Amino acid sequence: MRKPLITILIFFVVLYSGYFALSANLELSQKILTLIPKEAKHNGKLGVVVKSINSDESFFEYNPEKLFIPASNMKVIISAAALSILNKDYRFKTVFYSGGEISNGILNGGLYIKGFGDPTLDTNDLTYIAQQLLSKGVKKVKGGIIVDDSYFGKIRYGRGWKKRWRGDAFSPPISAITLNFNTFKINVSPTKLGRAPQVKLRPVGTNINIINKAVTSNKKGSISTYWTDEGSSVVVGGRISPRRNLQTFELAVMNPTLYMGDVFKSILEESGIEVDRSVVIGTVPKWSKHIYTHDSVPLSLIINEYNKESVNVIGENLMKTLGAHFMGAPGTWEKGELVISNFLIGIGINGQFRIVDGSGLSTLNRISPQTLTEVLKFAYTNRFIGKEFVNSLPIAGVDGTLEKRFRRSKVEGRVFAKTGYLNNVRALSGYVFAKSGEVLVFSVLSNGVGWKAKSFQNELLKEMVECCNIKGSFNN
Repeated sequence: MRKPLITILIFFVVLYSGYFALSANLELSQKILTLIPKEAKHNGKLGVVVKSINSDESFFEYNPEKLFIPASNMKVIISAAALSILNKDYRFKTVFYSGGEISNGILNGGLYIKGFGDPTLDTNDLTYIAQQLLSKGVKKVKGGIIVDDSYFGKIRYGRGWKKRWRGDAFSPPISAITLNFNTFKINVSPTKLGRAPQVKLRPVGTNINIINKAVTSNKKGSISTYWTDEGSSVVVGGRISPRRNLQTFELAVMNPTLYMGDVFKSILEESGIEVDRSVVIGTVPKWSKHIYTHDSVPLSLIINEYNKESVNVIGENLMKTLGAHFMGAPGTWEKGELVISNFLIGIGINGQFRIVDGSGLSTLNRISPQTLTEVLKFAYTNRFIGKEFVNSLPIAGVDGTLEKRFRRSKVEGRVFAKTGYLNNVRALSGYVFAKSGEVLVFSVLSNGVGWKAKSFQNELLKEMVECCNIKGSFNN
């Protein structure tokens, strides 16, 4: 008689425990439901999924399969795909060739530069490369500098990008040759009253025409900078006080390929290497001779900057690189879209989606919160990319685009998530490390809820930090 009694007791203990787990999760679900803004009820403007990483149990779903404009949450998908397909140790390259022999310090036939989509190349890299050419005995480049950007297609701007964004630093043109994220800086300093302020471009060698309409004045006002409609010049206008310190503005270049070549020409000349002609765009001939290859840092570090700081140009270069690498050059958004779509299907994503660009700038992108949580779970549980991927996400109250959010709150340090923002689009997707030890994956996408979407995100994360019943682990 004792054995059946023990069995019955165990059954009731399990049933009773299951009831409390269900009850607690039901309570959480009901609580989240009360947090949803009234503007998002019954109109499909908000989608939410909250799941357990440990058990795959769904704690809350609201329009889980509905497709939304994800803004920069698209970077979650691009990151997972790039780390998985290219490998976390992948390095971009920029290759330098001579068109002829190097004799008596003269590089004959021109210096050719071919870019393979490195989004991180900067002025410091070019200075180092100039030193490498000096170490090879190069004192003069005869035949000029020819820059080859043929590894990517010629279309510079993504589908669904607003035309008014052109010239803005967050939406630069995309090229296989990329320098300083394809942006430059304008430094404006006051001079004497009534005179135009001093305007300098950085880096040195930036070959852009400036129309200076600004004035040094005690009258109230501010400085503005913008590209002319035809993109031939930058206008500096407005007023600057004589007591004002240096003001710096950042704009996107219009021709990234020539920009890189012009800056490198200036750096070569400053280093003591003469260049006899101007910079042109061309292709590397078959008879050219390889003289140097510059490698980027590993992809894992690039993904970290991509997600932490939401650097749009990195995503676009990644997408076109995926297309070129697996479907042949030139890399295009369309080829990249096919590669990434096949990746999603390959990891079991069954829902619909539309991937147009790698930054999330396009209003044509469509993704569901369900798909985002599935990709997030895949990345977290993948032993090859999990650590690098999770650590690349902004941490609440600590760094990246979440550095100033959730400070001195119970959410601080417990949420690793990617932000997303466009006009009337608010998105946040990632992981919550609850106080109980439970690891939750979540996605909140809203199109048309406005500032109340952010308020909902804040309250949701506070509830998630305090949950749940199943003990998990903070480790990948």
